[in-house]
Amino acid sequence: MEFWQTALLGVFSFGFTFWIKSLHATINRLWEENRQMYTVFQLKSDAVRDHEQVMNVLSEIKLSLERMNDRIDRRTDAGGR
Repeated sequence: MEFWQTALLGVFSFGFTFWIKSLHATINRLWEENRQMYTVFQLKSDAVRDHEQVMNVLSEIKLSLERMNDRIDRRTDAGGR
């Protein structure tokens, strides 16, 4: 009887150990995926911020060119009359 108890305990211990190792591996994989998702989120946030800055600079350049064109038009009109 003692042999069967020991054998059953051994099988249970093996199964439990296997389950714990599997659980540990799953947790590690989830942590890694979480780090990757955070990195992707940071990159996307940085890209959005950079896009907004580029659009602001382009808007300033456009306004500057429009003002310059207006000045050129005024000088051309004043010189032609």
